[in-house]
Amino acid sequence: MKHSVQYGTSLIQFDLEYADRKTLGIKVHPDKRVQVIAPIESKKDKINKKVKSKASWILKQQEFFLSFHPLTPSRKYISGETHLYLGKQYRLKLKQSKEESVKLVGGNIVINCHNKNDNRRLKVLLKDWYKRKANYHFNLLFNKWIKASNSVNHDELQMKCKWMTKRWGSCNKKGDITLNLELIKAPKNCIEYVIVHEMCHLTYLNHSKDYYKLLENKFPEWRKAKNKLEHFMA
Repeated sequence: MKHSVQYGTSLIQFDLEYADRKTLGIKVHPDKRVQVIAPIESKKDKINKKVKSKASWILKQQEFFLSFHPLTPSRKYISGETHLYLGKQYRLKLKQSKEESVKLVGGNIVINCHNKNDNRRLKVLLKDWYKRKANYHFNLLFNKWIKASNSVNHDELQMKCKWMTKRWGSCNKKGDITLNLELIKAPKNCIEYVIVHEMCHLTYLNHSKDYYKLLENKFPEWRKAKNKLEHFMA
């Protein structure tokens, strides 16, 4: 049974277990699930009070595990199926053609292909199209934030894009920022959030209070964008 406590505007849900132990333990798992293990005789109000006292830490841990949030469900690549692009839903329209191409036409993503029943080829064509679009839009947004974020600038700052299964983005000590190509399916402000999130790691390679203070300063709407990304891409 799910339990929950309210912390500001956030509702923290948790799984409660009782065990033969003296202290209450709280775990946040990579899927952002919160597990509370309490002594057998613990009272519910005392448990809730303890969880609420750890709410700030719980939310930060869940933010850390944002990179493990599930992506868009797998697709079958058939006509009429919906696919995301920059936060909007488009219908897939398949056309038999000698020339292969992918184009946006109204509310459709039109794929011209040799064999519209070849799902593997359709997937390759669409992924290549996503990659081209991602490289274009990510670079525009990345350069925008380099100019706007002087305090997190870096002499050799570089951005890379690749398909990733467990992260929206990453940053290393060398100043290399990598963005997940899947982000091209999300709204632009969500992409900007991930870019700024990773750029702030150039100053703090952790999720400390100072890190979040910097993120708040650079991108005040980060919580709203993060929540949108989580729900949009789930």
